[in-house]
Amino acid sequence: EAIEYSDSDSGDEHEDDAEAGGNEVDHDRAHTYQPTSGEDIYGNKIDSTSDSETKPTKYIPPHLRKKLNQDSSDGPTSVNSAERTTTNKISADPETLKLIQRSLNSSLNRLSEQTLESVSKSVASLYSQYPFHDMNDCMWNNIQLACVPPHMVMSKLIPLYIAAVSGVHFLSGDGIQLGGCLVEWSVKRLYDALSKCREGLQSDEDDEYEIINKEASNLMLIVCYMYNYNVFHCTLLYDLVRDFIENFTEVDVESLLLILSHCGQQLRSDDPSALKEIVSLVKDRAQKTTGSEMKNIANSSRIEYMVSTIIELKNNKPRKQDVIIREKTNGFKKCIGRLKSSAMSGKKGTGSCLRITLRDVLDAETKGRWWLVGASWAGNQHHKQLFDDGHHTGKPDTSTDQSEITSNSKLSKKLSNEEKLLACAASQRMNTDARRAIFCIIMGSTDCDDAFEKLVRAGMLKKKAERDVVRVLVHCCGEEKAYNPFYSFVALRVCEYQPNSRFTLMLTFWDAFKQLESYSARKVANLAKLLAHLVGAIEKCLTIGVLKRVEFSPSNMPEMTIIFLSVFMTALFESVRNTEHIQTIFSHGAPKSSQLIGSSKFQESHEDDDDNNKQTTKKEDLSDLRESISLFLLQYIKSSPKNIIGSKFNKNLTAAIEICERSD
Repeated sequence: EAIEYSDSDSGDEHEDDAEAGGNEVDHDRAHTYQPTSGEDIYGNKIDSTSDSETKPTKYIPPHLRKKLNQDSSDGPTSVNSAERTTTNKISADPETLKLIQRSLNSSLNRLSEQTLESVSKSVASLYSQYPFHDMNDCMWNNIQLACVPPHMVMSKLIPLYIAAVSGVHFLSGDGIQLGGCLVEWSVKRLYDALSKCREGLQSDEDDEYEIINKEASNLMLIVCYMYNYNVFHCTLLYDLVRDFIENFTEVDVESLLLILSHCGQQLRSDDPSALKEIVSLVKDRAQKTTGSEMKNIANSSRIEYMVSTIIELKNNKPRKQDVIIREKTNGFKKCIGRLKSSAMSGKKGTGSCLRITLRDVLDAETKGRWWLVGASWAGNQHHKQLFDDGHHTGKPDTSTDQSEITSNSKLSKKLSNEEKLLACAASQRMNTDARRAIFCIIMGSTDCDDAFEKLVRAGMLKKKAERDVVRVLVHCCGEEKAYNPFYSFVALRVCEYQPNSRFTLMLTFWDAFKQLESYSARKVANLAKLLAHLVGAIEKCLTIGVLKRVEFSPSNMPEMTIIFLSVFMTALFESVRNTEHIQTIFSHGAPKSSQLIGSSKFQESHEDDDDNNKQTTKKEDLSDLRESISLFLLQYIKSSPKNIIGSKFNKNLTAAIEICERSD
């Protein structure tokens, strides 16, 4: 019998098949799985164009593969370039992006001041699970959604959020390229918002301008706090400040006030000379815009407030609200410092501080991105072409803006100064890279504090590295046309910071004593005054024992040695204010019983705790040296025209002769 089916047509067909085959059908075929066309029995798709007998195709490199895909996608249905994302995302699996976004949200949604370190570590661990390009894109999308709303300034969330992102940057190292990507994307979007604001100032759409203004302020805060957390160097931020001063619209003044409030003190400590230049530029620009009735210029009250703020910053007089912001930022910096130390202890390289400029970021599409690992970079041919067009001919192109001419002239002046310093270093026989760098730092500094800070930041005062600093200092001091106390103050700061440099300083003078006869009288006098300043300083940089390598011979003393000792003693007696200090200087190395009571008290109050830093120990006997000094003082210095009875010179000379004769 034939089996009945619900479908009459199919039933008839199967009945015919069953009768033709002579066998009965033992199952219901309507409920039997049959693969659809294009799938196998397991549901996997079958490529109809694939053939098992086809020959293997030629290998296509990934960059050519990507180019072929782009060419195939470009057509009538291609997307406009303006509508594409600015992050240049690689086409990733949507499921992978969903997993990344879900993991990021689960970590960042519990972000607070207490969970900052744990959130940074959990986000950094995701980079080992997913492609870092996709991770960076998702991180930037989260930052934009959370920190760049169009209706309000997120001044409380941005410091915490960027602190977590900076922690991820330092934990994961430079390989993930998070810091470089975020700096580039944030600065480019900031300039897009600024250009819209500057154009919106000339229109009557006030509501749209306010929305864009909030967006620009939020992006400016993101850039400020990436600088505060050492993601990039102050060069980029100073470039932004100069650009804001040049435009000087309402939104530019607002951005300047945000920079001064949130990272003004950091800018002041990083590069005080650049801050002085900024102050002068702001004053000049404020005077030009005062009384202007143009709509795109900021009003006078905000300009006055900004000028007063930057002057207070220069004079180191922070306001209360700035102090509160700095204290909160310092708390986040401590957390980031702990993350850095944990990354270093785990033998992983931490993310570095990017030294990029504003021009590098804006020209990234044409010149390339040198700060990203593996990215191409076109070099300085555009910079060279710019100078070839206007600088060498002396006649700039008439189509070039006046702002570009001004910035190029400043850049050329800076480059010419650096070239002059390098040429001067070569003429002074600075034959190593370290000595050339030290020479440029010392000779290009504004004062002794600026020179010392630059030496410390450059790592020139580390152990055994300070030897070149001391020798370059002594050499430069000797080559001056007249003695400059700048070198002695820098030497005192160096000795205070690195005590080992005292021994190097003593050896440097001992080498100079052997070559006094080959020096000019000017150089001998400069070195004598430098030594007098170092020996007479209360900090006790050097002692009188440094003179033990000088050959004292009353009958046959070389001329340059007489000049050196005469200038040294004269400068010492004129600089020291009280006789007790003179007694302490000349009683060094003498037995305690031979020291005067006043000098012993003065010496005990200024005694150095570390005996290794002294050039002569207490057990060393310098009685012969004091006897030679006493004879020299009586023979050459006592007859000096400056030895007037009752003068400071006379009192110090008498005290020195007395202590030298008493200790014999």
